[in-house]
Amino acid sequence: MTRTIMPIQRPCNSRTSFRAPALAAALFLMMASITGVSTSLAAETAENYYRAGVEESRQGRWEAALTQFGKALELDPSFALAQANQGVAYSQTGKHKAALVAFEEALHLGYDHPELRYNRGISFARLGLYEEAATEFETALKKDSRMVKAIFDLGLVYTKLDRNGDAREMVNRLYRRNNKLAKQLYDQIPPDYHVVSVDNGGTLEGRVTLAGPVPRVRSFHLIHAPNIQFCSRMSDGNGHRLLYDFTVSGKGGLKDTIIAIQGVKKGRPFSRQMQKFNIARCHSDKYVIAMRNSEDIVLENTDPIRHEIATYEFAGSYVKQRSNRAVLPESSQVRSAFVRHDVDEFLIKCNLHPFLQTRAFMVDNPYYAVTDEEGRFSIGQIPPGTYEVTAWHPFIPTQKGKIVIEPDGKSEISFEFNSEDVRRKLYHDDLEGYRFQPWYDSFENFYGGERVDDPVEVLQTFRE
Repeated sequence: MTRTIMPIQRPCNSRTSFRAPALAAALFLMMASITGVSTSLAAETAENYYRAGVEESRQGRWEAALTQFGKALELDPSFALAQANQGVAYSQTGKHKAALVAFEEALHLGYDHPELRYNRGISFARLGLYEEAATEFETALKKDSRMVKAIFDLGLVYTKLDRNGDAREMVNRLYRRNNKLAKQLYDQIPPDYHVVSVDNGGTLEGRVTLAGPVPRVRSFHLIHAPNIQFCSRMSDGNGHRLLYDFTVSGKGGLKDTIIAIQGVKKGRPFSRQMQKFNIARCHSDKYVIAMRNSEDIVLENTDPIRHEIATYEFAGSYVKQRSNRAVLPESSQVRSAFVRHDVDEFLIKCNLHPFLQTRAFMVDNPYYAVTDEEGRFSIGQIPPGTYEVTAWHPFIPTQKGKIVIEPDGKSEISFEFNSEDVRRKLYHDDLEGYRFQPWYDSFENFYGGERVDDPVEVLQTFRE
């Protein structure tokens, strides 16, 4: 287990009183009488030792804490909190069998608490008793469902018991409470997909087309652009920055559609090369990509200006921003595409330059392809079997189909979308007029001095 174990404690002035067994109580009274020490004084001394033990625990001096808790229990065997904290100290010094004895005695004395159950579960897990550990963590969560450390460690124990589905449920519980812990747990759960050699795999080929009028290009008016010396050098020449959501060939082939085969449990490995979100002239070189959950992606900024790159996850009408950090000029950084379990779309976008974006479809196996300029695709080395195929485009309802892959065979499937089903929200599509900032026509920098533009100008064209 990887979580920090904290002492089980309560404010010293609110210590719970428990009755000692009759024989122990009699011996205690006898010793107090013989030594001339009153029971109240003995109890006060036990409390002092307990307080000293708690302080040693806070300082991480666990052996010293054990000594203090031991002295408290010698004077007051019914001191349940001292017994429970002694169990924690034993656990922290690696004496997990002794810890379990102490925790059991605390329970016998009537002290039961979520932290005690959690620490007891830690000791069971350290001894390889995973069923018992799971029971203790589950009990802790029944008493306090907000214990993120118990959720995390229960997920780890489930992986030891080959209960990976239950472990993923713990990821789901952690996702909103502690996203960093959720990802850490997710990365330790064995994936459902397994890499094996494929000696008799088949091939899937096909084409995606779009029927009906091609949806209009999206236009972003550069009157809003914050970096006119650079961003404005890529436009239609009149201040309209164009983003082609739908690129359709003369024969109706739809580019940038992801074809993903669902239900493949084993086969070839994912590519070992990290994917890149390449930024050049406020433009991404890929409109769509496929990503697996928790995959890392490199954000590579070759521009001489800063970009504010944000990531978003989509699940139906649910949209949530996952990250938002600056990518400095001519630098790179790594982001993780860790998303909620039901998310199927991931967006990488610049909040300063919204026309800079790439949309990703989440996949759980490497059998996918992106359609080319003619809408064609090909996927190879597919293990024989019957599968469902998904055709995904960001702004049109997803289509599905069935295929059968024969050993060393070739299968085909095609999809036709209709432009009447396009589901884009309202965007600027006004391509008329002059949309540059007033400063664009000035030879002076907005902040003073001579303006120095990017020497390369890229003219975009509107395609019907």
